[in-house]
Amino acid sequence: MANKHSLTTREYLVPFIFISFLFFLWGIAHGMIDTLDKHFQQILHLTKSQSSLIQFSLYGAYFGVALPAGFFMRRFGYKKGIVLGLTLFAAGALLIAGTTSFESFWIFLSCLFILGCGLATLETAANPYATKLGTKESAAQRINFSQSFNGLAWVIGPLLGLYIYGNQGAAPGEKLTSMILPFASIGVVVLLVALIFLRLSQ
Repeated sequence: MANKHSLTTREYLVPFIFISFLFFLWGIAHGMIDTLDKHFQQILHLTKSQSSLIQFSLYGAYFGVALPAGFFMRRFGYKKGIVLGLTLFAAGALLIAGTTSFESFWIFLSCLFILGCGLATLETAANPYATKLGTKESAAQRINFSQSFNGLAWVIGPLLGLYIYGNQGAAPGEKLTSMILPFASIGVVVLLVALIFLRLSQ
C-alpha cells in the first residue's frame, strides 16, 4: 500500500514526471518572452508603448481563454485539456519560428497570442491534474514540487532570451533569425510531450 505522505505512487509516477516538466516548459517560455521587449525596441525600432503589446498579447490570452479552457476540461477532462494546451503552445512557438523573416511585429503578436492561449490552458489544467496523481494528503506537496520547476525555468528562460539578442546587426530579413532555434526547439519538444500525454492512461 502506498505511503499517504509520498508525493505520488508508482501508478502515477510517469504522468507526474511529465506534469512537472510542463511547469518547467511554460516557465522557460515566460522567461524568454519577458526579455523580448527591449530586443524588439532595438531591432524593429518600436517605442516602449508598442513593445508593451508583447505582454498585452500574452496575458490577454490568459484573460480570454481561462474560462473557455475551464469549460473544455469540465467536459473532456484535464488530460485532454493539457493536450489542447500543449498543441496551442507548440503551434504558437513554431509559428513564431517560421515567420521571423517577415520581421512583422503584428505577425509576432498574433503568434504570441496563440502561444499564450496554450499556456493559459495548461496552467488551468496542470494544478488540478497534479492533485489527482496520488493521495489527497500529498496533493499540496505535489503541486509545490512541480511549481519549483517553474521557478527554476524563470531563471533559465531570460538567459535563453539573451541569446535571442544575438543578431542585432543582421541584414534585413535576418534580424530575427536568432529567434528561430529556441522557439522551434520549444515547439518540437512541446509537441512531443503532447504526443506522450495522448498515450498516458491516467
